[in-house]
Amino acid sequence: MKVGLLLLAIGLGLVAFTYSTYLLATKKYSHIKKEDLVSYYIDLAKYLYPVPFWSGVIGVVMVLIAVIVVLVNIPFAF
Repeated sequence: MKVGLLLLAIGLGLVAFTYSTYLLATKKYSHIKKEDLVSYYIDLAKYLYPVPFWSGVIGVVMVLIAVIVVLVNIPFAF
């Protein structure tokens, strides 16, 4: 049960990191969005792809695994 909660906390932290990086990037490239939409999305993808993207994917997978682990370890006798 504790392992599942630990995985859940780590996964939510990784997802929060990805979301905060996305918000920072959209603020950083907002002036480009008004001028050229294609270059905005290209710059956004180049900024987010290496670390934030994969940490978000790993975070979502860890959250799913944590939910499964917690649900399996719930005792049936309340």
